[in-house]
Amino acid sequence: MKLRNRVAYYFVSRLFWLMLLWSSLIVVSIILFNFFFGHNKIENPQISINQIAEQTTLVDQKPSVNPKIQASLVKNKTWLQILDEQGNEVFSFNKPEDVPSHYSPGELVSDYLYPAKKGYQLSTWYKATGDKELTWVLGKPMTDKSPFLYWMNVLWVLFMILTGILIAVFFGRQLGAPLLYIVSWIDNLSKGKYTEPFYYQNLHLQRRWRNKAEYQTYQELMQALSELTSILQRNTDERELLEKTREEWMTGVSHDLKTPLSVIKGYTVLLSSPEYQWEQKDIRHFSKIMEERVGYMEELIEDFNLTFQLKNEVVPLKLEQKNLVRLLKDALEQLNKLPEAKNKMFSLETTDSKIALDMDSKYLRRAFENLLSNSIKHNPPGTRIKVLIHKNLSPPKYIRVLIEDDGIGMDQETTDHLFDRYYRGTSTSSSTPGTGLGMAIAKQIIINHGGEMTICSKPQLGTQYIITFPLQKPIKKPKDSFE
Repeated sequence: MKLRNRVAYYFVSRLFWLMLLWSSLIVVSIILFNFFFGHNKIENPQISINQIAEQTTLVDQKPSVNPKIQASLVKNKTWLQILDEQGNEVFSFNKPEDVPSHYSPGELVSDYLYPAKKGYQLSTWYKATGDKELTWVLGKPMTDKSPFLYWMNVLWVLFMILTGILIAVFFGRQLGAPLLYIVSWIDNLSKGKYTEPFYYQNLHLQRRWRNKAEYQTYQELMQALSELTSILQRNTDERELLEKTREEWMTGVSHDLKTPLSVIKGYTVLLSSPEYQWEQKDIRHFSKIMEERVGYMEELIEDFNLTFQLKNEVVPLKLEQKNLVRLLKDALEQLNKLPEAKNKMFSLETTDSKIALDMDSKYLRRAFENLLSNSIKHNPPGTRIKVLIHKNLSPPKYIRVLIEDDGIGMDQETTDHLFDRYYRGTSTSSSTPGTGLGMAIAKQIIINHGGEMTICSKPQLGTQYIITFPLQKPIKKPKDSFE
């Protein structure tokens, strides 16, 4: 079910249960009301109070009832009072001694509603007789004087209010808790706290709480927030690491630039000094050294520019179908002439003498040379470096290049950051040549050719670079929607 439909269903279902509970509460309250107030009703005698009022006559301006009514009152153990406009008794029959002869309007209503207070039940009737306005009060002793009935008349209202508040709090928590949780999570992210909010100290309890239905309703949103939190935390860590490695790299590059500049400056001072008369061979020797140092600085600046161009995909690759096997053979032959390649053994194995690939040979050769140079420069004499080329024609079709050596290998930290810009596996102050950009350049060139690269390495067990060029483009799957 889509998130939108599930949220709508969740809210509608909770509103349905809320209405059902409120309806049940009202029904129960009405039943309790009728039950408790039903005990307050006077049992109907053989003659009703309105009949008594109709048969009451005035004799010398004083009320009077006939003997039949009086006999009925005695038989039903009831008494009768007739009150004037001021609530004073003007007639009574069979009245107990403790019954008052005067009533205020509030007292009469109170005794009617709460008979348990004084132990008798009242019913009243009002009528104008002649020129007098009289009130008839019919009373009967209560058969059950339990205070429980009196207090329940008051407490049922409090019970209904309290129950309503509890239901409102419960459903408010049901509907609002996950939203408050999500808002707290977003608030943490806005403050740079890339952690999920915890309402409980125990992580297990927190996860179990989130498994409840109200949290499961927003599972896609929770998952998206969790992924966003992880990405932001990872980006923060990477940014901090990048800043750290950038500073270290700048320190190393500054050192790398100062060294050839110092050499060039020294030779220019010697050549320009009038104290010495240099021979032609000395001048050529000095010029040769300065040329090498200038070439090193040019390479450093070129690498620096190239890595940013590749990252931003502004390098126009001129793709042509060329022989990948020939390109790797030429690269190996060229690198075999390096001083560091002395006493190292090279081999190239392939299933075909010609494997065509759409490539920009200038940049792709640069990538493979950087990878091979890393194996050459950072391994001891006697290291075997092998290049294997394989073309797979069964789906999925691809070309795979494996560069492996049996050298000193790398630890996990170096492997994880080998292709990061500015990263150098050795100390920047060491004599190992390099700008810290070669591996990043190699990987970016391969990616720009549509390939991918992974590395496997362990200390003292050697290193493997696995480069794969798919020969058919993968079909992109549509992204899942949260709606």
